Amino acid sequence: MASRKNNPKSDAASWVLIVVLFLVGLWPIALAVLLFKLFGKDGQKRRMPPPLEQQEPAGSIPTPVKKRGTGPVTPVKRRNRAQTAAQRVTQTPAAKTSTARVLKIVGVVIAVVSLLACWEPIDMMIWLGELDWWYIESLLTALAGVVAGIAMLVCGVSMERSLRRYHQYLAVMGNREALAIDELARTLGHPRDRVEKDLQKMIDKGYFGETTYLNLELGYLFRSSEADEALRKEKQQQETSKQEPPKQETMTDYDVILQKIRNANDRIADEALSAKIDQLESITARIFKAVEADPAKRGKIDTFLNYYLPTTQKLLDSYAEFEAAGVEGENLRQAKGRIEAAMDSIVRGFTHQLDELYQADAMDVDSDLRVMENMLRRDTATVAQDFGLDQK
Repeated sequence: MASRKNNPKSDAASWVLIVVLFLVGLWPIALAVLLFKLFGKDGQKRRMPPPLEQQEPAGSIPTPVKKRGTGPVTPVKRRNRAQTAAQRVTQTPAAKTSTARVLKIVGVVIAVVSLLACWEPIDMMIWLGELDWWYIESLLTALAGVVAGIAMLVCGVSMERSLRRYHQYLAVMGNREALAIDELARTLGHPRDRVEKDLQKMIDKGYFGETTYLNLELGYLFRSSEADEALRKEKQQQETSKQEPPKQETMTDYDVILQKIRNANDRIADEALSAKIDQLESITARIFKAVEADPAKRGKIDTFLNYYLPTTQKLLDSYAEFEAAGVEGENLRQAKGRIEAAMDSIVRGFTHQLDELYQADAMDVDSDLRVMENMLRRDTATVAQDFGLDQK
């Protein structure tokens, strides 16, 4: 885990400063510094890096940077140094399990001791029967200690919970270069806003490295700009593929079916049967042509495609094999005779299937003709009445 290390010297100096401020009676300043140190924002949010085309190419000469300590000390430099010193004093404690434990223990001790210290000034003011400024100041100092102890306790508990979530995030992230915030929230069962804030804090503290950042537009955590660019290209390709019309899959290769019927016919020598097979091939081709012209009719030939056609093909192949056997046994004669007798029924069935495909069209034609006949009859009757043609 690559977390940012606090400067031990500056951190210790800030705690010493807080204690000294409490001891010299400047507890309001000490309490404000402590609360800001425990709960203030530490560092700046990591912004998204510029696009790849705007970054300095590898191997290019970087922009010269003026070294520190050169030139006269200006008011701006003095202000920057003051800000740096203030940031060091109010720097948030390092997020560690040991730090959280110390904060809780010390917080409880300070809160209990300060709470006990509140009793003496209260008791003295009750005994004197008047408000004395010295005792009031002592009471306020003790109360400030109570607030400071409770704040340290709360900070320690919050730090422990945050560290548990951080370890969960790191476990789910693994070695991935990009991770969706929503996926992380769903996996761990945390609210999305909580996950987003935690990730930003982890980035600020350097848990993921220097190049990691949040892209709120895409809702992703990226370890580098290259991972961001790769995800954008992938999403763009997915959008493009969605916009392309889906390819229509051919359910059956009609030409292959017709070729199989033709091959079986070429192997059969009986001319009468061959003529019926030619008729079957013609009807089948017309059925396929009707379906190709109107795909809505495809559902009407399911039985034809899945049963009648393959069964007929099997009978024709069997007949061709019987003829090729060259044996005129009783069983073969009966089988061939039954196939020849069934061919007339098969032709009628195929013809009926073709006729069924045009049933809706025939009904539309009949409806159109009825409407036209009624209109012609009405119009003709009107003309006859207007010109007196109906009078004898």
